[in-house]
Amino acid sequence: MKSILNLKNLLAIGLIVFGITLAWQNQTNTIIDDEEIAILEIEEPTEAIMELVKPVADLVTDPTDRAKLAIFNQEFATRIKDYNADNQQTNDVYVLAANHFFNNELNDKYNGLDEGIIKLLRSSIGDENHVLTDDEKLDISLKFTGLAWALIQKQ
Repeated sequence: MKSILNLKNLLAIGLIVFGITLAWQNQTNTIIDDEEIAILEIEEPTEAIMELVKPVADLVTDPTDRAKLAIFNQEFATRIKDYNADNQQTNDVYVLAANHFFNNELNDKYNGLDEGIIKLLRSSIGDENHVLTDDEKLDISLKFTGLAWALIQKQ
């Protein structure tokens, strides 16, 4: 009868012990951070802006969609200040960028979302086509930053 403790068996036992030891060390070195991670660092908007943006933000119910929309709107709010555009171009940029960013995932998903965003834009720049002033761009930026803030708040 062959010996149970031959070289192959000893090597196999050694590899198993090594694997268990390595797995145990990895498990004990895992640190779980219970603190929430902010996806965006945004200052809380004014009450006046919150009154405008909260109804729009409340239309979006899915947490993933809320996070994506927050990121998108914060980026738009940051970039709009540097645009040299008129009303129609600003609207076109928002719509085309949203279609590209969301790949039509939000089309007809939230009833009234598109009207709410248009109303938010119009509250800053009106209906008449003209080149946006620095004040109008700042106003858009503040409102869409406020929208981003409202979207990332827990419901």
